[in-house]
Amino acid sequence: VWLQRQLDSGRRGIYKIDVLAQRLWTEIVLKPHFQKLIQVCLTSININRQSRLSSLDTKSIKFILDLYFDENSIDMMDDDIYMDSFEEKFLDTAEDFYCRKKLPVIESNDKLLKYLKMTVQNIDFEINQARAYLPEEKPTLRIFTDLLKKKPFSNNSLNIIVGKLQLLVSDENNYQELTALFEPIRELIKLKNELSKLIETHVYEKAINIIESISDDLINNPLSYIQTILNIHGKYLKLMQETFVGDQSFVVAFDKGYAKFINQNPVLKRISITMTLAEILARYCDTSLRKGNKAVKNDEWNEKLDNILIIFSYLNDKDVFMKFYQKMLRKRLIDQLSVSESYEETLISEFKKKCGYEYTSKLEQMIRDIRLSEDLTKQYRTHQKNTHGNEINFFSVMVLSSNCWLFSQPSDIILPIEFKTIYDNFTTFYLSKHTGRKLTLLHQYSKGELQINFTTKKHRVQVSTYQMMILLLFNQELILTFEQIQDKTQICSELLFEILPSLLKSKLLISNDPLTLNSRIKLAENFIRPNEQKDQSYLMKTTIDERQMIIQATLVRIMKKERTLKHSLLIQQVIQQLTSNFKPDISLIKKYIEILIEKEYFRRDSKDKDTLHYLA
Repeated sequence: VWLQRQLDSGRRGIYKIDVLAQRLWTEIVLKPHFQKLIQVCLTSININRQSRLSSLDTKSIKFILDLYFDENSIDMMDDDIYMDSFEEKFLDTAEDFYCRKKLPVIESNDKLLKYLKMTVQNIDFEINQARAYLPEEKPTLRIFTDLLKKKPFSNNSLNIIVGKLQLLVSDENNYQELTALFEPIRELIKLKNELSKLIETHVYEKAINIIESISDDLINNPLSYIQTILNIHGKYLKLMQETFVGDQSFVVAFDKGYAKFINQNPVLKRISITMTLAEILARYCDTSLRKGNKAVKNDEWNEKLDNILIIFSYLNDKDVFMKFYQKMLRKRLIDQLSVSESYEETLISEFKKKCGYEYTSKLEQMIRDIRLSEDLTKQYRTHQKNTHGNEINFFSVMVLSSNCWLFSQPSDIILPIEFKTIYDNFTTFYLSKHTGRKLTLLHQYSKGELQINFTTKKHRVQVSTYQMMILLLFNQELILTFEQIQDKTQICSELLFEILPSLLKSKLLISNDPLTLNSRIKLAENFIRPNEQKDQSYLMKTTIDERQMIIQATLVRIMKKERTLKHSLLIQQVIQQLTSNFKPDISLIKKYIEILIEKEYFRRDSKDKDTLHYLA
């Protein structure tokens, strides 16, 4: 009773008998002998480590350590005594032992395998013994395990082993030996990390070497680059999975090396390919999803989809890719060239899974716009039939959201009456259903079909809206000047100089002179529709012919404005005006200057041969 009253009053230095006995035991017996007992334990552990004998008295060591971790002793001892006196010395001794251990002479991969297996066995032996005596209350066992797996060799020994592994990694035909070595390596964290770095570097360098060997093909056909890097991906991913049994660390190492290769590929810069990977991938998608010889077939779609997503997942510039993809999707949808709406939606859905709703929201709206436009066209046709009794199956419309399609603003033009009537009727119909909206006719993206009735054989030709506007003018007059066409259509002269050459080339229209503001253009009464030429040589020839006409027209237009001009300044102005469309060859410009001099459009100054005067 007295003792309890003293304790309740807060008096110090008074203990119950059992507590007092425990404190005396701790102060008189445990603390004075702790250092000696711990040193005996550490010495026994170290001797056993060097001899690799199984005779370590783990029970005695555990008893000593547990003695100092009795719940009553802990309260009366310094909290850091275990860490300072045992744990730090225990860990330092182990690390010092392995860092000082010499690497035996390793003459073959078999000996390297044997040495690594022995190292793993020694580590397992140490860990199993330590598990028998280290206190569970402390993190010592976990720290000890990490230490042995991260630092089982000296730095010098590690460098030697890594050097031998590097030789093995570079020999892809002999990866079975690397597979055998991987079994012990996967238990040695530091060595495993070093091997992962070797794999990452190897994948990057090998991929670069492969691309360098086919760089000429890439210049001629950049899209083959996608298939090439897909082949590289398949080859090395399979190699990683087979060699390292799908270990995630090495899959990650492969991913890093491959991602660095496709995003920082120096070969593309060295061989002057101006397209980025983002654009090349977008073109690959466009080729696969566009109607034509290279369009994806039904049984190929799943594989093609996987291929696209593989490259997309590694691509850093996904925002740049989306700009190109959206532009190409727009053209596929407007020109009705998409091979499958289902394929388009599937790919967009996969992009959405990887990058989120906002990334694909505009693409999804574009698909919805096309679907709604199909329904809208049917509704308008039905409305016209019910209201006016006439069927207009020739007419179809696309009503597209202005914030999703990246359209340029249309220029002001004068619509032919044939267009305007239909456009006004549809506008009235649409706005009756959707109040508060505004329709803008994007004539630069529209197209139509004309029937030619003035020839013996009737022809149908597909033309752009601009071309149609020009051709319809010839229903009233057979001959028109350039200025008259511009005045009646309000198409700007720069654009008209681009449109007319294609009509002249098709032989629908004829002009004997180089195209100028005063050129007389007439309808070709003996028009014969040329066969469609799809080969590349024909397309290039057509382009070259059109460029020749544009260069001549530009020369005449500049000289008519300037009247007198130096030869070099004339060439310079032609280049400046045409560079936005194509880069004209200086030798061609000089050639057509001479031709126009012969035709007496220009003449040279009698005193200065470098000065030209306009004559026509």
